[in-house]
Formats: sequence, C-alpha cells, structure tokens
Amino acid sequence: MDLGDITQLVLVATTALVLGRVGLALARLIERRSSGRPQLSEETGERLRVLEDECLILRQDLNELQERQDFTERALLHDSGSGKPFSPEAIPDRVVTPR
Repeated sequence: MDLGDITQLVLVATTALVLGRVGLALARLIERRSSGRPQLSEETGERLRVLEDECLILRQDLNELQERQDFTERALLHDSGSGKPFSPEAIPDRVVTPR
C-alpha cells in the first residue's frame, strides 16, 4: 500500500463519517419537527377543549344507558320473585326508571 491508497482510504472513511453524522442530525431534526405539537390559535384550542369535554360527557351518558339497558334486560328475562322466564303479559303499561 502506498501513500496514495492510504490517503484515499482516509478520505473515504472521513466522508462516510461526516455524511453519517450529518444524516443522523438531519433525521433527528425532522423527527423533532414532526412530533412537535402544532401551534393552535387560542380560539381553536378552546373549541378543542369544549369538544373533548362534550365527548367525555357523551361517553359517561352512553355507559350509564348501557348499564340501564343491561339491568332492564336482566329484569325482563326473569320474573322478579320466582326466577321463571318472562311472560309478555307481565309487562306494565308504563315503566318509570329512576334518574
């Protein structure tokens, strides 16, 4: 190996190292920018918070309705005292559920 070959090898290794470091830094910069939260106006942020609150309320209402439906289905499947299957004649005209 002569001096020219060693110089070329060092040049190639240095170039690969520099380009690798620059590429890694560029990748980190792109990742940081893409994962950052977008800037929202104050009005948009407030509207988003209101929508999230309404969504939470709707989920709670849905869970409550599902519990009521489950209870009603169980009550209708079994006669309250005897454990016999439900008969359609036993339905009262009006059923009031507590709120």
